[in-house]
Amino acid sequence: MIFELNAPLENDILFSMEDQEVRRAVDAAQGKLVPADSVTIDEENYYALPEWSSSDGYALLQDFTDNLYAPLARAELKRVLVSGRGVFRNFKSVLKAYPEVERRWHFFKDSRMKARLTDWYNTLRESWGLEKLACQESDRSDETDELVQDDFMFRAYDPIKDRDDIARGVVTVAEEYSSQFPCEVGGAVACMWQRQSASVAAEQKFGFVCRTQSDEFAGCILVSFCPSSAKKTVALTDFFVLQNYRGLGIGKELLSECFAGLKRHGIQWFLIANTIIPESMEPMLARQGITKLGSGFLADLFQE
Repeated sequence: MIFELNAPLENDILFSMEDQEVRRAVDAAQGKLVPADSVTIDEENYYALPEWSSSDGYALLQDFTDNLYAPLARAELKRVLVSGRGVFRNFKSVLKAYPEVERRWHFFKDSRMKARLTDWYNTLRESWGLEKLACQESDRSDETDELVQDDFMFRAYDPIKDRDDIARGVVTVAEEYSSQFPCEVGGAVACMWQRQSASVAAEQKFGFVCRTQSDEFAGCILVSFCPSSAKKTVALTDFFVLQNYRGLGIGKELLSECFAGLKRHGIQWFLIANTIIPESMEPMLARQGITKLGSGFLADLFQE
């Protein structure tokens, strides 16, 4: 018997897939769920729900964590996954301390579970002689961009309000670099990083900062004219996201905001030189049309 997978039924099935305590089935005639123990699953009048075990749930936790690039949250979640006890409960507890990561987890989980549900329902539709439904899952990058914009504020750099937060951020990132390299090399890399930021006065920089909805500083992208007499060429002076906020798409959004602002002011050339760009950021730069120039990077903002 054919039944429609409407929104209420879809939500009930998704909830039941996670509920490992009670088995339910679809009553095709009524288009709703009933306790599986009270009916005979005959795949005609009553249908078993999509398979979703605790192993599936654990694999989902692993996949999310492996692809998460927020270092602090990722490290804590990995410890939970190997703890052996109370994994699901402790995983949720860790996420509570990282609200932005938690939102991405819910989006990730819902997307994966809806995909499993859609596959199950399309298999039934094939058995009924019906065409498969088109996948309704929206573009992941668009969805995550919306989450970033909901969770964070992106606004023009204010040298008075933002100066101290950026200075502290530069020191924090310098300390990270210092600990990543052996012996004096770490100190040298940290020194280069700080010199690059200090080489231009705060009042001569412009760009964008990112803050949480509670006004906590999360990151920035700043540039200055290069040379100072230039009208259409700028060089990057500061670009970083604080460790607790990495992996959420903030860097991408900062770069997009910066490029849009530069274009509005008729600035054509964006130069990255004499600064440290983590290898993990290079794919993002490439997607924004930034190409390597020797050991640095250069982008033509007006190139089609």
